[in-house]
Amino acid sequence: MLFLFVDGLGLGEALEDLFPLLLSLNPHPLDATLGVEGLPQSGTGQTALLTGVNAARLLGHHQGPFPSPRLRPLLKASLYAWAKEEGLALLHANAYRPEYLEKATRGRRLFLSAFAQSARLAGLPLLPLDHPLALPPGFWEDPYGVGAKAAALTRRFDLVVLEYWALDLLAHRDPERLPERFRELTLFLRGFLEEGGELLLTSDHGNAEEPWHPRHTLNPVPLVYTGEAPPPPLDLTGVLPWMQRILTSKYKKSDRNT
Repeated sequence: MLFLFVDGLGLGEALEDLFPLLLSLNPHPLDATLGVEGLPQSGTGQTALLTGVNAARLLGHHQGPFPSPRLRPLLKASLYAWAKEEGLALLHANAYRPEYLEKATRGRRLFLSAFAQSARLAGLPLLPLDHPLALPPGFWEDPYGVGAKAAALTRRFDLVVLEYWALDLLAHRDPERLPERFRELTLFLRGFLEEGGELLLTSDHGNAEEPWHPRHTLNPVPLVYTGEAPPPPLDLTGVLPWMQRILTSKYKKSDRNT
């Protein structure tokens, strides 16, 4: 399975033109506000996705872009830690520049996403750009080919996680260029799905679906899964236990140990 996390993707009318492939996959809406006032943010939203805990309510506010040190104990018990304990073959596929990692991990406050922090806390490596298993997190020269490579990785690993942050970046800094990134993501997904990959896609908050402004939104975020699954959750906190049920049914320990 590929868990494709798309930062800053909500459900909105503009997706009919910008990202029709997503709508063809019948996305289920997830509440990203988590009952906390204000615009959802990446730090608390991603933490809720990965841990099943309402991180925004815990802090009393939405917080981003990176999880604060108060959230780090939650991230020690994330999807990554659970999957590793279950014996799943697990890959955090994002590629990183060494100079970025050195700067991001220099102080007490880690300038790493919840996904990167969770992977690191679970003992997984953060791969360099030239690693054969690594996938750049966007701005691909050949997005279809990168999607096909992601599908090939899912045949080697039980769970591959890729964090795609290009939509959120452009939505904040240069919304007029968002159609380029939606085309890129569409080609990636075509390359992945045409190679027979099993996809789980979701997000942490809305943003790019309203390209006429550079702010986050209150819109629900999509949840897509192309395999058989139990009834979907209602909000971000339900994604982890829902994924655990899927993965447990797909990969029994007895099967993985043979």
